[in-house]
Amino acid sequence: MNRVWIYFFFVCCFCFPGRSQAQKIEAMKHLPEQFDGYAVSEWLDYEGEALYDYINGGAELYLSYGLAGMTGCKYSGEGLPQITAEIYEMTSPANAFGVYTQSRDREEQAYGQGSQSLSDCVLFWKDCYCVVITTRKATPESGKAIHRLAALIDSAIPGTGDRPAIVNALPQKNLTPGGYIYFHHYIWLNAYLFIADYNIVNISDQTHAVLAKYGNPDERCYLLLVEYPDAAGTEAACRQLKDKFAPESTDPRAKLQLEDGTWFMTWTRNKHLYAIFNSNSSEQIEDLYQSIINN
Repeated sequence: MNRVWIYFFFVCCFCFPGRSQAQKIEAMKHLPEQFDGYAVSEWLDYEGEALYDYINGGAELYLSYGLAGMTGCKYSGEGLPQITAEIYEMTSPANAFGVYTQSRDREEQAYGQGSQSLSDCVLFWKDCYCVVITTRKATPESGKAIHRLAALIDSAIPGTGDRPAIVNALPQKNLTPGGYIYFHHYIWLNAYLFIADYNIVNISDQTHAVLAKYGNPDERCYLLLVEYPDAAGTEAACRQLKDKFAPESTDPRAKLQLEDGTWFMTWTRNKHLYAIFNSNSSEQIEDLYQSIINN
């Protein structure tokens, strides 16, 4: 793959989000027919809810984070497992980061601004893009090819984007590596831990939320952190949490043991809501609380 290949790959995938279908097909003609024994067998190009036609049952993840479009291709080769390269363009770097956090379970830095590699998959985010490269079967040839594609796509994206600022508010002490998700749609609130079957803390496009794991698997507790546009919204969400989990408490920062034996705590600070769930002891919840206020 030469510099011309990389240039046209970038032009096709990133520069013309509003172009017509005919223009997309024309631009894709500049992509390589072959590399390392592989040849393009199918172009991929989806926008909005059309993504359901491609990944029925999985499109909600991308659409809930503001999908601008997905482009990519499938590669096949004689005796080689098929490779699929998908580039999801989101409406902001924060949303690209959010999609990435939903899919990874550890943090690496091989590609983009954060990545994870498995024997049959490479995932990374960079700027407004979340990139997923997969192969149907992990072999030495397909493993080498998916990493080569990842490096080329990484180099073709010229800019970077900022992670959501709220992530920096997570205390690092006892944080599970790769153990948090960023979101602003309430359907992802229960991704790690079921809290409620409705939007209990009023998460919306105007809020920023992180749900994080702390401690080892045998002593796992969870921190929910949500930033609201104003203090009134923060206080309203906190009241709703207390009404569900601690209706009799009048202490604004009380540590309470629930009926299932776990400990719970919620409080507000500026425009931020904090809630700790599933703590196995008063000492554990106090330790996390101190880490938060000293962060």
